[in-house]
Amino acid sequence: MLLIVLGAVCLLVGILVGLTGVGGILVPPGLILLSGLEPHEAMGTALASFLPIGLVGTVMYRRLGHVDWSRATPFMIGGLAALPGAVLNASINAKPLVILLAGIILFAGFCVLRPPKAGGSVFWQSRAGFFFIGASTGFLAGMTGAGGPVLTIPWMIAAGVAPMTAVGLAMPYQVVTALFGTVGNIADGHVDFALLPIICILEVAGFAGGVVLAKRTPTGMLRTLIGGVCCLLGLFLLVRELEQYFLN
Repeated sequence: MLLIVLGAVCLLVGILVGLTGVGGILVPPGLILLSGLEPHEAMGTALASFLPIGLVGTVMYRRLGHVDWSRATPFMIGGLAALPGAVLNASINAKPLVILLAGIILFAGFCVLRPPKAGGSVFWQSRAGFFFIGASTGFLAGMTGAGGPVLTIPWMIAAGVAPMTAVGLAMPYQVVTALFGTVGNIADGHVDFALLPIICILEVAGFAGGVVLAKRTPTGMLRTLIGGVCCLLGLFLLVRELEQYFLN
């Protein structure tokens, strides 16, 4: 029964990514709570599952004209920091990692409910700025399996990048973070290859449906749904881990 629920979560994640570019943040906690995987392995498996969506999304958004390689390249180079993030993940106790993941989920929820206003300095729209954003969020993606877009999209929008362009740039970046983060996680045995293909298939199927629904779904309703789910899930994970910490 739990695996059926997990499958539904993965399908939903794909739909949300197709609709908004954000949604993968729900996979790591879903695996932690529903699959029985140890947190390190759940985070590593989640990050690996984002590679197919990143590839499909890159092709799609490139065709739509939302992937500017002059901007995407330094962003993707920064994403290589997912590899040391994944290596560090293996040496840290699971509890602080889950607490960090809960904090990222809460941050994502608040950003969705209260989108950042466009603006930012010239630096954040330069190649150096894009590299810094990519490296910072890539490192966290490798550590927690949360994926990069959940952090990079609100950061880029706040820096003055158009929302659709921010989502488009996040796709090839996600390919890099998922690929190199997974290399580090495989080295430590933190990827469940038995479960991974099923997760990938469901996420890609949901992604295709999400792209179709994107033209028909009211933005306000979608934002409230995603933001509310992220805030509740992040708060639940945080309270759960803190309760276990103090009780033990």
